[in-house]
Amino acid sequence: MIIKQLIIENFGIYQGRHTVNLSVTEMQPIILFGGLNGGGKTTFLDALQLVLYGKHAKCSNRGHQAYGAYLTNAKNRYAQANDIVELSLTFSHTSETTTNEFTVTRSWNTQLKDVKDKVIVYCNQQEDPHLSQYWDEFVNEFIPLSLSDLFFFDGEKIENLAHPDRSAELIKTGIENLLGLDLLSQLHIDLTNVERKRKGDNLDSRVSHKVTTLEAEITEQTNLVSELKKDIAELEKQASDCNLNINKARQKVRNAGAHLIDERDNIKFELGAIEEKLKTNLAERVKLDAGAGPLGLVSSLITRTQQQVIEENQATQAKVIQSAISEYENTIKQTLIDENIPKKSLATLEKTMSAMAHERQAIANTECYLNTNIAIFNGLNEKIELDAQTRSNLISQKEQLLEQQALFDKKLESIPDYETVQHLLNDLAYHEIKYKNNVVLIKQKQQLLTQHQARDEVLNTRYANLLTQQNKETFEQKRAIQVAEHIEKLKSTMQSFSLKLIQENVESLERHIKDNFNDLNRKVNLVKNIKICPTTFSLSLIDSTSTEMSTDRLSAGERQLLAIAILWGLAEASGKEIPTIIDTPLGRLDGKHRAKLIKNYFPYAGKQVILLSTDEEIVDKYYQQLKPQICREYYIHFDEQQQSSTFTPGYF
Repeated sequence: MIIKQLIIENFGIYQGRHTVNLSVTEMQPIILFGGLNGGGKTTFLDALQLVLYGKHAKCSNRGHQAYGAYLTNAKNRYAQANDIVELSLTFSHTSETTTNEFTVTRSWNTQLKDVKDKVIVYCNQQEDPHLSQYWDEFVNEFIPLSLSDLFFFDGEKIENLAHPDRSAELIKTGIENLLGLDLLSQLHIDLTNVERKRKGDNLDSRVSHKVTTLEAEITEQTNLVSELKKDIAELEKQASDCNLNINKARQKVRNAGAHLIDERDNIKFELGAIEEKLKTNLAERVKLDAGAGPLGLVSSLITRTQQQVIEENQATQAKVIQSAISEYENTIKQTLIDENIPKKSLATLEKTMSAMAHERQAIANTECYLNTNIAIFNGLNEKIELDAQTRSNLISQKEQLLEQQALFDKKLESIPDYETVQHLLNDLAYHEIKYKNNVVLIKQKQQLLTQHQARDEVLNTRYANLLTQQNKETFEQKRAIQVAEHIEKLKSTMQSFSLKLIQENVESLERHIKDNFNDLNRKVNLVKNIKICPTTFSLSLIDSTSTEMSTDRLSAGERQLLAIAILWGLAEASGKEIPTIIDTPLGRLDGKHRAKLIKNYFPYAGKQVILLSTDEEIVDKYYQQLKPQICREYYIHFDEQQQSSTFTPGYF
């Protein structure tokens, strides 16, 4: 099967009608699409799968939506209300020596109350009503849905397939489909039903009703177990996707600084506390300045004031005693005159008294304008010194608080506004809640599965016991028993044949996977051999020391390469001419691993290889290395004005 053309009309991000030529040549099997994230690469892959498989398609964003609701939501939101949505795929398919061209067109109208898609299939440009009516069954002849993961895959999510459980499931499904063992499984079921019917026909009438009832219960339990397994597988896939989305969302949150938002309230609290401390500091300094503190600025004036107060006190005292001293001096002089002391001595005494009187008069004449007591200056100097020390401490405290305030302001400025990163936080919360819900649902489903499996085992045991309660010894009964015994032998033979067939093909598949992994991995001696259990289909890696190693020892890139090697090996073993379509082909691989894929995988992955790359994958030297094998190049461009993505020839 080689795809020639895809038409997308009003689907997803693509408004209007878009036609993409996908034909390739034998020497140039690669078609390279380039596009930025969100541009429409995954929508292109969804369109390919939806047009082929319809309601069974594994579309990226369907989730648990009903098919009709998904079709409604898949319509381009800018398309006209009466516009239909249409997907058309043209491909060629060779059967033995005959090559036919098929065109599958799937369309739907979202204005109808019950939205359903309509499928029309053309064979060699002629409408084929039979193919159109039964396309869901015929599509498995071209690309079986169970094998679609081998040829349609996402390079970023493929690493999950390297997990032992997922790889075993993939290998089991691939081998059974490639060898037609699903037909043997169905034949085994049919033979079991015939065996039960043969035995049931010969039951005593007393147990016939019980057998019928048990058969109905067993059928119900089997259906429930099957549905639960499907639900668990789908939920595990969704949980894996959610885990990948959580990692991406967390990286975006860290890059935007949104993880610091939780510190905003603490920082604001600290800033508020600093602001209060600054206010208290200011109030303390104002209180100091309202007291004796400012007097420290006029110490010389205080000294002069103290001297003035002392002089005023002396003047007051001089005025009080002036008259008393004058009378006292006059009395002394009169006494001395009466005693007839020499005149010279009396003149000397008068001169001395006059000088003292003049001195007292000078003091008494001092101007008094303060009129206060010297006691008011007691302890003033000590108070001024204490206030100066307190003020110095407050100023130092203020500087420290301002430094802390500047530091917290800088931290606060580095935190983005909640509104600018709200969508990132909401996105992260959404994926985390979705992941937790998936985990809870998986546990609930697994508990239900265990209960129903136990119930199924009990019913089958009870059914087998009833079948032994036969009491008719007729010839017909014996013949039925013989037929049942032959059926049992046939089932055993089929089982042996199936195991032998699987064993032979498992050995071939082991070589394919080992050779492919060594071609892709830069560590040549990392894996010496690969073993696949023919019963559980679990994959084991053997290192250079012949010791079994866990896939957990591989890096994320190496697990991705192992998953690619598994898919490549199964695709090679299938021998089917099916295109390989890879979204995000180089994922998270390093340079050497990318070079290996470019050189050893993409040119040989199939007769038609479609790569959907971002601008950080197949670029520069990788593009130049791949260029000789590229037949067509397209750039998926989102036009803001048209609100639609378009396909433009040329790569970025």
